[in-house]
Amino acid sequence: MRIYSSRCHTFEYTVTTPSPAAIDLEPAALGVTNTFSDCLLLMVGVERGDLSFSKVATKNVWRIAAKTHATCIVINGFAHLASPGERSDVPTALSVLSNLAERLQQRGVQVHLMPFGWNKRWQADVLDGEWEQRVVHLPTASANHDGQHSAAPETTLRIDARI
Repeated sequence: MRIYSSRCHTFEYTVTTPSPAAIDLEPAALGVTNTFSDCLLLMVGVERGDLSFSKVATKNVWRIAAKTHATCIVINGFAHLASPGERSDVPTALSVLSNLAERLQQRGVQVHLMPFGWNKRWQADVLDGEWEQRVVHLPTASANHDGQHSAAPETTLRIDARI
């Protein structure tokens, strides 16, 4: 699983067109702008074997949200973040994303799950600072030689927004 997080002063998106993997969506949701303030935007690439990572992913995201004082978390499943040979199937990706959202909600965080498989137009006012932009990579079981999942992220990087 790969998670790119950006702490945003404001973030908004509009659902535009479906991809072949799009979930069912009410027609009234098309073209509507969804707006969030002081949120943590997550781009999550789900890979095969990630079903068992929801607890570790939740802890990592919770820590970033706490460090950045985000008032809500917006989750976007994004297939192209996953390694091409490791991308999960659609049902697994939906399960992992839903599980992550539910676990975060259980911790008292307001969570919005963006419609999976839909193209979106968005705009973000991303903040800069030590915790505002992060990359978390939780390696798949196939990436570990012993077949065991690692309890800690393989990499956590800070992205400097000023570059």
